[in-house]
Amino acid sequence: MILRPVLVSGVELILLRPIQLEPTLIGQALPCDLFSESGVLVAGAGMLLADAAQFQRLVARPLYQRAMPGSETIRPLHRLHEIAAHTAKLLAGPAAGMSEEELRLLARAFVALFRIDPNACLGYPRLAPVAPVSLNHSLLVLFVSVLLADHLEFSESQTESLAAAALTMNMSDIPLHERMYNGFFSSADWTQLRAHPAASADLLERAGVSDIDWLNCVRQHHENMDGSGYPANLTGAQINLAARLLHVADVYCSKINTRSYRPPKSPRLAFKTLFGTERAQVDMQIASLLLRRIGLLPPGTLVRLANRETACITGIGRSGHIQSAVSFLDARGRALESPRERNLEMRAYAIRYPVDTDPVWPKINWPLLWGY
Repeated sequence: MILRPVLVSGVELILLRPIQLEPTLIGQALPCDLFSESGVLVAGAGMLLADAAQFQRLVARPLYQRAMPGSETIRPLHRLHEIAAHTAKLLAGPAAGMSEEELRLLARAFVALFRIDPNACLGYPRLAPVAPVSLNHSLLVLFVSVLLADHLEFSESQTESLAAAALTMNMSDIPLHERMYNGFFSSADWTQLRAHPAASADLLERAGVSDIDWLNCVRQHHENMDGSGYPANLTGAQINLAARLLHVADVYCSKINTRSYRPPKSPRLAFKTLFGTERAQVDMQIASLLLRRIGLLPPGTLVRLANRETACITGIGRSGHIQSAVSFLDARGRALESPRERNLEMRAYAIRYPVDTDPVWPKINWPLLWGY
């Protein structure tokens, strides 16, 4: 993290570090003093954040808090759980309690967490869900979408709209999606499912959302390139770029996620399906970009090594190559005293094959694999 030395009132030299405020603070007192980039006190500790409008005014500028080198570490996975819990509660409540402002702030908070540690955001929710299954899926889609948006050089506002669409794309029928992920699905559910993109966009409009990019992305996220999608049977360029991107991320994540009635498919098999039976339905340029960027062994993939240890891929580079892997079980399936990073180029630690989680494993401290 970058610490910024500044003079306060021309006298005291202090260190400031960036801070990302979260919507969960609305209605609560600020936990610390907040400064501008130049060291000007913006808001004092204890100030009550009365409502979302006040919160929005405060976070409209870069904010910093006082820090000492090494005095505090960011805990993005802890924050991920907190913000996800707040989001789940909001989306499960009455539509009257939602607003474009608060939903956008939540999307912005998730994007900020991704910026802090993209590998943990991509990998950890696959192993330890941070929300009910439907929302957990949406969050994985959000993170994959932001990954792709960064490579396509979306502006920050475009990325925020895309993230908000990923967060709210299924909001009209969350119970239906929960049943679907748990294997309970009827013919009546299928009829309702085909209506959810338009229903979700309509619900957002009633909540005051006026962002056309956001609304169109939600409406079109199940349209297929060959016109076989729903609800409007759009084809090719009739589907906006963000919706095509979200569709690829949604399809990919639905395949690599665990369902109650089946184990997750490997990323290799997910891409085989994308480039095979579903080739005509998705934007192949975006699917190819995802393959190049995330690779066949993305963060959160579990593997068996040559020495029989079980390890987790914890980091990838910009071109999808593996940068880090951490062993957490020994050759006998016992938890290592502490996770150990392994050099996969060494013969003893070469990857043999991917594995799935096993109920007989001891309890794993998944955040520790990313150093938290």
